[in-house]
Amino acid sequence: MTSPLVTQPATAPTRADRIVRGVARQWVWLLNGVLLLYAGLPWLSPLLRSLGYERAGLVIYRMYRQFCHQLTERSFSLNGFPVCYCHRCTALYTSLLLMSLLYTIGRWRRQVSHRILMLLALPLAFDGTRHLLADLLPTLALRSADHSPGSINFWVRMLTGTLFGVGVILWGYPRIQREFADV
Repeated sequence: MTSPLVTQPATAPTRADRIVRGVARQWVWLLNGVLLLYAGLPWLSPLLRSLGYERAGLVIYRMYRQFCHQLTERSFSLNGFPVCYCHRCTALYTSLLLMSLLYTIGRWRRQVSHRILMLLALPLAFDGTRHLLADLLPTLALRSADHSPGSINFWVRMLTGTLFGVGVILWGYPRIQREFADV
């Protein structure tokens, strides 16, 4: 019979335990890598196509089709080929990446509230709805026909994408850090 005061020796951490702890310690670097890959591949597609690797460039381009409308007039181009996502997505994913890198450096603990996140998302939702209505009801003339860089449509897309990207990181990363701190 064992005494209730005797503690059992701790078992050695398993490989799974070590992996989970490693991910918990390095989560921000893992997300930075994912964001860098996701934000960078759309620019690789037109570069590959301009260098004669049409098939490889098109494979990347088609991968992003399910995530963005890819309208050429609303997208940047590189060497005459469109980038895989539109101006708004460019602003969104670039701001996610830049804010993630800033978080890696600063590791601020203060998080923004749900209300602030919603306020930062509201312009994106409003503008997206306005664009949808303009596409469905063109006679209402809800937006300018000019989509080129420098136009009002361009700047609104860039601003709304950036605001949402910044809000997601300010809201989410401190929460993720708090949850992983106990692992």
